[in-house]
Amino acid sequence: MQVDLLYQPPDVADKKYLSLTVTYNYATDSGKPQKEFLGYVLKKEGQEWKVDHNTNYTKNEQTAKDLILGTGKPKI
Repeated sequence: MQVDLLYQPPDVADKKYLSLTVTYNYATDSGKPQKEFLGYVLKKEGQEWKVDHNTNYTKNEQTAKDLILGTGKPKI
């Protein structure tokens, strides 16, 4: 598992965006490792961060901010 982006806008204290690349220990038919690209909006609850909801994957901070604020393209 690799963290591709962990972003918290300076003006949003209780939410963060997290994107991950997960590489599995098995390969596709072509022999390449199977990968999954995941995006999450995290919400602070007390002292802990918890997943608020799944969303689109991005490495772009502006897109991440849009997803946190709900102005980005929702995951289908």
